[in-house]
Amino acid sequence: MDQNLNVKRFHNNELGFNTTRMTFLFGNAATLAINAFADLDSASKLALSAFVVMLNLASLLAFDSELKTFLALSKDAGKEKSEYVTAGKKTPWEAFRVFCLLICVVAAVTQVMAINA
Repeated sequence: MDQNLNVKRFHNNELGFNTTRMTFLFGNAATLAINAFADLDSASKLALSAFVVMLNLASLLAFDSELKTFLALSKDAGKEKSEYVTAGKKTPWEAFRVFCLLICVVAAVTQVMAINA
């Protein structure tokens, strides 16, 4: 078995997490810009609100899945001595899961409130 297999798995999961992070950031920034600069009627506000909720729900589920994978890989690393795995074992993955939950919920709620104000 390849000695650095878990390092490769960590790296692949990290790429997925970064993709989700960029989707979350750019999606929310785009909806903020649309809300700020567009003159939206009530149907458009409803559609934009639905998009914000779906974007943040999808981001939340993706973040949670990727962080669970990081946690599992940290536990499965066994006696592997790479710095990547050692750092992964020390990381508070559960705290990051709670943080991502809070950020996604706060982003969705505040944007829906701003859109419909």
